[in-house]
Amino acid sequence: MRLITGTVLALFGMGLGSTAAGAEDDFTKVIRPFLAAHCVKCHGEQKPAGKVRLDNLTGDARTESDRLLAIREQIRDGLMPPVKETRPDPAHIQAVVNWTIKQTGGRAGRLPSQGNLIPHELLFGKPASAGAAPAPRIWRLSPDGYQGFLGDLGRGKNLAGVVQPFTLMPERGIKDFAGLYTIDEPSTEILLRNAETIVEAQTAHELKDGKVQGKNGSVRELAALMDPAAAPSKSQLAAAVQLQFKLALGRTGSDEEVARFIGLYERCRKVSNSPGAVKTMLQAVLLRTDAMFRSELGSGAAVNGRRMLAPEELAVALSLALADRREPQIVLAAQKGELRTREQAASHVGRMLDDPRLEKPRILKFFREYFDYANAANVFKDRPKTFVHEPRQLIADTDRLVLHIVAADKDVFRQLLTTPTSFVNYSLAKNKQTGKDEGKPGVVLNPNNNKGQKGVESIYGLEEWPREQPAVLPENTRLGILMQPSWLVAYSTNFDNDPVRRGRWVRERLLGGTVPDLPIGVAAQVPDDAHRTFRDRLTVTRDARCWKCHQRMDELGLPFENFDHFGRFRATETVLDLDATAKHVDKKGKSLGPVTREAELNTAGAIADSGDPKLDGPVADPRGMLRKLADSERARQVFVRHAFRFFLGRNETLADARALQDADRAYVESGGSFKALVTALLTSDSFLNRSVPAGDSR
Repeated sequence: MRLITGTVLALFGMGLGSTAAGAEDDFTKVIRPFLAAHCVKCHGEQKPAGKVRLDNLTGDARTESDRLLAIREQIRDGLMPPVKETRPDPAHIQAVVNWTIKQTGGRAGRLPSQGNLIPHELLFGKPASAGAAPAPRIWRLSPDGYQGFLGDLGRGKNLAGVVQPFTLMPERGIKDFAGLYTIDEPSTEILLRNAETIVEAQTAHELKDGKVQGKNGSVRELAALMDPAAAPSKSQLAAAVQLQFKLALGRTGSDEEVARFIGLYERCRKVSNSPGAVKTMLQAVLLRTDAMFRSELGSGAAVNGRRMLAPEELAVALSLALADRREPQIVLAAQKGELRTREQAASHVGRMLDDPRLEKPRILKFFREYFDYANAANVFKDRPKTFVHEPRQLIADTDRLVLHIVAADKDVFRQLLTTPTSFVNYSLAKNKQTGKDEGKPGVVLNPNNNKGQKGVESIYGLEEWPREQPAVLPENTRLGILMQPSWLVAYSTNFDNDPVRRGRWVRERLLGGTVPDLPIGVAAQVPDDAHRTFRDRLTVTRDARCWKCHQRMDELGLPFENFDHFGRFRATETVLDLDATAKHVDKKGKSLGPVTREAELNTAGAIADSGDPKLDGPVADPRGMLRKLADSERARQVFVRHAFRFFLGRNETLADARALQDADRAYVESGGSFKALVTALLTSDSFLNRSVPAGDSR
């Protein structure tokens, strides 16, 4: 059962897998001839390119949605037909794109991790003009957004028993993309139970001397309707519906909407008592489609095939871009009709970014998902004997460093990659005498039972906990987020470093390249030869079957061998000494255990095929590589591309080139302000406008 999702698709005026006569006619007259002229030559029955056949398409999205989505993305972004082939007429391209959007219900075509497919030069190579506006869309709340929804319900605080109904894909990187998630039957069942729990909390009451009194945490106006002996009047019911609308949706209901919910009460009243009917009515408001989904359809008159988001839509979109719940002032502005221009939107974005009292958790969430250092908590490691490994403290230190750099808001990208400072085993505690927060060690060793272990600060190369923080780290050891212990642990395995995935991160998130996923059936295994350095063992990837992909990763990841898999700086690598181990026996020839030696450490690597000749070349160590990348225009622009994906909830297209260039320019001209970058993205045409669907005459 996809009741809610079906309602969402109805808002588009389309259905997944539509087989209407009009759709079939369009496929026959428009789509099939286009495919025959531009696609079937390479994607026909005989040896189809990429193993994708397009000659046998029928246009039925119920069975062919993946191929239709691929057509939409490849044709729309100019990736197909190949450059050497005749370019299709732009009007024909738009007709194909519009048809595939209609057939697939606006679903996301590529996962967030499948970005970077558009060549960087097409987005930044030459000045861009405004492109076509993105399609209207519906965006399901994220798990954090649902928690914000619960917070907006506000006065019903006793919500024990409410269960999170939503999840995000487990892939690393940016996760919350519009069009990627629906509400299925299990989620619907949870939402129904949650609505019941929420309304029970809102209407919690007791009878005293025959009068209804709300309990602590209930909503007084709603609890007052629970008198079993006195049915509420229509005006009371209307007020209750409007209050629930305001709490759940941040707006008032129309007369028609209020009448519908009062009608629901009256129907339920015939088979139940009045309090039960009121509860059902209030639960129904919480289950509205627009409570669980964000609509971004646009409103008003169309101008050049586009229309701006409605003020109410824009208020929610801007609120949830920075936070997990609606921001009261911008919602009020929308209700007053004061959110109808780019300038008005920019004013509110600036106000929210500058307000230190306003929580903006999605700023840190972007950096967590971009760098992925929080995954350090999910990498199991044996407990070390000589030092303390506390990944959650390492993550907290990096969180604090990111926020410190963002708060300074100067040359943010460069600072993220090259700052020589870090917070080290740091936490805050309130001084009982002064009432102020003061820094203190986050993890404190038990002085009576630490078995000689060194503290968390030893991971950073420090002997003692530094009182002045962020602390300057030992010279020529580590710089920036990619040499934070949390990031190094996140990109390691249980027992070793992982230079391949570290290199893939650099390739994709700093150079804007792509690396295919590991083919099915291929076992990725580095030989477990303890007497060889990891670099030496990784030569297994030089095999011709592997090197095609590994040449794009390994040389970018190997410089990080300057650190062990716990994130500790090292100048040598500990390996097994075979000869010494063989001789390490007792008088009877029984082994006395392994003997190790320190092997010379090679931290050299190389940047190749970056797309920027000035970047390509050898690097001696990770610090030199990161300084080089921090100075790179390309790496900065790739960072902008990832910020676009996070804050707009989709992969960039060719039509977004203007928005990306404007955001990059705003960042540079502001001296590297992340606030300026975010403001440019959230006030771009790509964020503010939606295209007008074919046949829409509004």
